[in-house]
Amino acid sequence: MAGTALDMTGPRPGAGIPVYAVYGTPDPAAATMAELLTRGVHLRQLGPDHLIPLDTGLPDLAQPILDMLGRHNGRPLAGAVGFDDWWTTALALLNPGFPLEPARRLVTDKAALYTALTTNGVPAPPHITGILDADLLVTALDQFGPAPILKPATGAGSRGVYRYRPHLTIAENLAIYQRLRELGHIDTSVATIACPYLGGPDALEISVDAIVCAGTIVHTVVHEKCTATRVEPFVDQVMRTPPVQPQIAAALPPIPAIIAGIAATLHLRDGALHAELRLHHKTWYVLDVGVRPGAGLVAHAVQAVTGTDPRAAHLAASIGQPLTAAVMRARTGTHPAAAIACCYLSNDRRDAVDLASQAGLARRLRQHPDVLGWHLNAADLHDQIYRPDAGLSIGVGAATATDAHTRLQSIVAPYGYTTS
Repeated sequence: MAGTALDMTGPRPGAGIPVYAVYGTPDPAAATMAELLTRGVHLRQLGPDHLIPLDTGLPDLAQPILDMLGRHNGRPLAGAVGFDDWWTTALALLNPGFPLEPARRLVTDKAALYTALTTNGVPAPPHITGILDADLLVTALDQFGPAPILKPATGAGSRGVYRYRPHLTIAENLAIYQRLRELGHIDTSVATIACPYLGGPDALEISVDAIVCAGTIVHTVVHEKCTATRVEPFVDQVMRTPPVQPQIAAALPPIPAIIAGIAATLHLRDGALHAELRLHHKTWYVLDVGVRPGAGLVAHAVQAVTGTDPRAAHLAASIGQPLTAAVMRARTGTHPAAAIACCYLSNDRRDAVDLASQAGLARRLRQHPDVLGWHLNAADLHDQIYRPDAGLSIGVGAATATDAHTRLQSIVAPYGYTTS
C-alpha cells in the first residue's frame, strides 16, 4: 500500500461498493455468512454500472439492469443487500417491498434522525441545520460554544465531520471545512448539521451492534473505542469488547433501552443495527446509526462473542426472509471477548519491510487459533519517494478484552506493526 500519487494499483473500479445481488434460497437455519454461502446462496458484487442506473429510480434506466441481474449461474435473483448507508433506491428496486427502506432513509437524514430519536426519548445531540456558510458558524458558536462539531446531514460514520478550531477565525474555519468537504466528495448542496462537542479530553465513546428479530433485540455487542481521536478524521484504530474502561462499564446499564429505542424509532422489525454513542455528563448520546452491521472486522468480533453473524441477519432481512430468534439464540460464541485493530508499520521499520517478512506474518496469522480474521495490504519497493508501507486489519479473540488486546499487539509487534 504505497499511498502516493504515483500508485497505479488502486482498488478495482467499484470494489469499494459493498452491495451484492443475492441468488438462490437462503437456508433459514443458517446463522452465519459462511453457512449461507455453503448452503446454496451465491453473491455477486454490484458496481457503479449496475447501481447508478438503478439508483436514479428511472424505469427506462433501471429495467435493463433488472433484466440483466434476474439470474446468475442458474440461480434466480432473491434480492440484494448493501453493507453501507447508500444505494437505498437501487436496493428498493432489487428488493420489491424492501422492508429496510424507511429505516435507511431516516438514518441518512441525520437532522430528521436526531429529531425522531429525541421525540422518542432517545438522547441525541441538540443541533441546528443549514447550508454551510459564515452565518451558520456564527449561530453554532452562539448556541454551542467555542468548538462545535460540523457534519453533513447525510449518512453515518465520520466522513465530513469537523470540530471547529477556536484559535482560527470564522472565515478560516469555513475555508478549511469547505476543502475537507471537497476531499470527502460531499456536495456543497448537502445541508450541514452543527452540534455541541459532547465531552472533553476524557470523552468516552462506544459502538453498539445489535441484531433485531421481530422487533426484539436478540444480541447486543458493545465495542469500546480505545483510540477515537478528538479531531478529524476521528479514526477508530483499536476497539475491544466487552468494554474495559471502568467509566464505560459502569455506564452500560441504559444501553439495552437505548438500542431498543433506536429500533422502535426506526420501526425496524428485523435486521442489524450499528450505532455510535458518546458518554457526556453521565448520559449516552446517539451520534450515528446505520441500518447495517459495523464495517470491517466488527461483524467478525460480533460473531466471535455471540455465534451469530450480523451480516447474515442483515442479508436475510434485506431480501424479506428474516432469520428467527430461535436460530440466532441457538448459537454460542467461540470467545468471550475480542479486540480488533487497524495496524500500520512504524516509521523506523518501513524501509526494512519486504514481502518475505509479510509472508511470515501471514503464516503466523493463518496458524493462530485466536485470530478471527485479517486483511493485509503490502508493497515491496525501496524508494524514499515511493516508500513501502502496509496496513493490517486484524481481530483476535480471548477470555477477556484486555487479553485479546494484549495478544493482538504481541502478534503484530514483531513484524513492525503498531496500533498507535
